Amino acid sequence: MKTKIQTLLTQLNQGLVSREQVLKMGLLTLLSGENLVLVGPPGTGKSLVARRIAKSLADDAAQASKADYFEYLLTKFSTPEEIFGPLSISALKADQFKRNTEGYLPTVRMAFLDEIFKASSSILNALLTILNERVYHNGAQAQKVPLQALIAASNELPNDQEELSALYDRFLVRVFVDYVGLSQLPQLFEPTTEPELAPADLLSVQDLAQIQYNADHVHIAPELIAAVQDIWAAHQEAFKEDRRESLSDRRLKKTIHLLRVSAATNGREAVDLSDLLLLKDCLWNHPDNAEKVRELLMRTLQNQSRQVLLSGEGMVATAALSALASSSSTHASTKQKPGKPGAVVNGYKGSGTADDPLLIESAEDFTDLARPEVGQQGYHFRQTADLDISHISTWPEIVFKGHYDGGNFNIQMTHVAKDTGSSTLNKFFDRFGSFEELKFRLFAKLMQSNVSQMRMQGCGLTEIAENKCVITHCTTTSSLVSNARNSELVSCEADGYLIAENATKCTFSSCFAKESIADSLKSCQIKRCESHAPLVNSEAQNSQIEDCLVLLDSYHVASNESQGGVAATCEKSDLSRCFVAGEINGNGNFSGIIHNAESSTINHCALGKITGEYKLSSRIAHEFDSDCKHSKNISIDSVNSFTHSTKSNKTRAWPMQSFGQDSGIDGDSIASATFKQRYFEHTLGWDFDTVWEWDKKQNRPALRQVGVQAATAAPNKPADPNTVDLLTQQVQANIWL
Repeated sequence: MKTKIQTLLTQLNQGLVSREQVLKMGLLTLLSGENLVLVGPPGTGKSLVARRIAKSLADDAAQASKADYFEYLLTKFSTPEEIFGPLSISALKADQFKRNTEGYLPTVRMAFLDEIFKASSSILNALLTILNERVYHNGAQAQKVPLQALIAASNELPNDQEELSALYDRFLVRVFVDYVGLSQLPQLFEPTTEPELAPADLLSVQDLAQIQYNADHVHIAPELIAAVQDIWAAHQEAFKEDRRESLSDRRLKKTIHLLRVSAATNGREAVDLSDLLLLKDCLWNHPDNAEKVRELLMRTLQNQSRQVLLSGEGMVATAALSALASSSSTHASTKQKPGKPGAVVNGYKGSGTADDPLLIESAEDFTDLARPEVGQQGYHFRQTADLDISHISTWPEIVFKGHYDGGNFNIQMTHVAKDTGSSTLNKFFDRFGSFEELKFRLFAKLMQSNVSQMRMQGCGLTEIAENKCVITHCTTTSSLVSNARNSELVSCEADGYLIAENATKCTFSSCFAKESIADSLKSCQIKRCESHAPLVNSEAQNSQIEDCLVLLDSYHVASNESQGGVAATCEKSDLSRCFVAGEINGNGNFSGIIHNAESSTINHCALGKITGEYKLSSRIAHEFDSDCKHSKNISIDSVNSFTHSTKSNKTRAWPMQSFGQDSGIDGDSIASATFKQRYFEHTLGWDFDTVWEWDKKQNRPALRQVGVQAATAAPNKPADPNTVDLLTQQVQANIWL
């Protein structure tokens, strides 16, 4: 069936320019038994697309003597007789109200109604049951309508007409059709040829019935159900103040059926991530929100995706999909085992390979990772459900070496029992003095591990991450890691610190922390990260920090504290293109970028608007030693500080009025009128194509992507030639995309 549909799509697209995706969505709508509305200006071929799709249906023996396609242009003056047929004179003589519907909309399998939203209320009311229940109320009789799909067209959508909202909601799929681009205009000089479809290429009644049967038996894995839930939640959050956008229960049911039909027509027995991408044309009402829907879909699907292994013959789609579906029968029958030959992991489904991971389905599955023969053998694990670990009174000390994919499911700890059974945690208890302050971690140690897509509530990830650990797309309501050595964190988020204590020889990319990225750094790199407290709480040594954003959130500087927006102390480190702004309170010492810089460079950094009951000690740095270098650092001129003079071998702050002129300590003063993207992009050399964007509302730069919304792979990191992104792989194999 997949091959037949691909052939049919190729033939239907013959002679058309830039209409392939419109045809695909139209044909998928037809196969799903749904309705489609095409939105676009006149003269874009909307009716031509509808006629082509109608041609894909083979003649039905039961319809042999009847018309199989109906087309009409509606106006506000159109009458029901034009759409549903004239009144029956003989029925009227018998005191019955009945229409002769033969050859009209209630008797065809495919229909096209142009300018549908301009129709009168009498027509629209009758359409409601035809579109949804496939029933036409012909007088006292409920007449079954054989309609497989109705395609409508309109120059505009009824977003400001509440009386049309019920009709509009019955069109599951909405697709834009625009004029051909300038580069494709020469193709319009070619004659538009009609496709010659052989009877064998057409979709028969039996084909449609088989597709529906296969779709009814398509499996939707728990991960995919969770992904749909995430999409619905993200949609609700994104449009909570936009009354034009809502998702009805009817739309959810129809969406699920569309996903199943997509899988079935692709020859699959399970829905995959690529099918969910089709929702880009189903989950918006107002055209202005179509792009927002696409963005939230991509964020959710990228979070669900992962790298999967390539086989010697190419991409192992079957193995990847079975891993995604997490079918119990598949895991039970798998013979391949990881690690040592003949290794068996009792109590788990799966074999522990990348293609067939061991499943974490319960809190007990997770705590069993404490067994060295389970958690330290390099196995692949995948979480398949939300876990509440609050009931576990004695938490084991888990040392982990392997691969853990959290699948974006939650792990929740609402409280921590005092008897943790972990010597490391007990040391934390002694230090903090109360378990309300205890930063509970799931793992005692991660070694040579890859951990991704974990969502933690009330707990952090690990006490120690070391020896080439890679942590990606993880979030926590606490702090993520206590100490990290020789590890990499990509696209992670924490409501506390990302690294609560020390980070050594680590790389941070596209991460976010409500507090600091780390307490202290040594030989680290931080790129494209954001924090709402100083980026590094204390000292950065031998480190590189670039393209970072610090938005101070009511940050308090204690009287005995010396602090800077990026770090308190910077030694033998390089800072470039960092931006600091926000609210500061307290009476300690605070400098805009660095408080004390030694043998370091600070280039192209900027200080934005600072509010609060505090006056900066300096706008860029409080102290520079003679080995420091600095250039093109700026501050908006509304921010005042102490100016500086040279004393001994260091430049220090003295209480004088600042006039800027890039002394290195206060930077150049930039008027708010020129404190714009143009200056940052062309004078300071910031990248506004891939890294930064301009927040017009706040009049300051912002990172394009940070935290879990950022791209799956670390930027500039070479892809593993032995792996492929699962979502990319599935999209390439999906005939509808």
